[in-house]
Amino acid sequence: MSNSAVIFGEFDDSRPVTDAPAAMAGDERIVWQGAPDWRRFALSVMKLRTIALYFAVIMAARFAADLVAGQGAGAGLISAAWTLCLAAPVLAFLALYARLVARSTRYTVTTRRIVLRIGVAMPMTVTVPVGLVDTIDLRRNADGSGDILIGVLPEQRLSYSVLWPHARPWCFSRPQAALRAVPDAEAVAETIGRMLARQTTKAPAQESVQGSAAKAPARDTGSVAAAAG
Repeated sequence: MSNSAVIFGEFDDSRPVTDAPAAMAGDERIVWQGAPDWRRFALSVMKLRTIALYFAVIMAARFAADLVAGQGAGAGLISAAWTLCLAAPVLAFLALYARLVARSTRYTVTTRRIVLRIGVAMPMTVTVPVGLVDTIDLRRNADGSGDILIGVLPEQRLSYSVLWPHARPWCFSRPQAALRAVPDAEAVAETIGRMLARQTTKAPAQESVQGSAAKAPARDTGSVAAAAG
């Protein structure tokens, strides 16, 4: 199995991976497919609750300031209403963006690669072959959803700006791809982990069989690719 990010003639990474067998090559099969939960995405990624609390504090502060200044409760309510007029469209935009991200995102894990079909305005596909995966981490939320963080080998490089918001937050030196706000994240992470473990144990067995006949060629680690959709 080659570890290069784009294998021409076997599958086309410029198109999303689907359940159709024709979209995959050889013995490749889909292990898991999913998308972010837009509500959890809005709360955990877009920080909707934190921003709403910020505006609530501003409204309370303005109301209290008007009362202290002796302008009365009516003036305080008017000041708070102006803040609400500013907060409402901001919160609505963040919620709408979360829904659009969830609708346009498709995470796919196969026996050969992890594919992130992302992008609201400019769709693209980011492919991480399983041979380049270094670590899989889980950040679980109280409701069972969470982020699955995918670290690649040290010699590889991911682009934080290309991946965002599907990247590990504030991790700029070695960016990691992230499956964000995934429902039942622990079960998904275990599924991915078992698949990677099987592939890891399978690779040495294949190399030993090849080595008995001839010297095995150097492993082609390839690179991680982001292809325009």
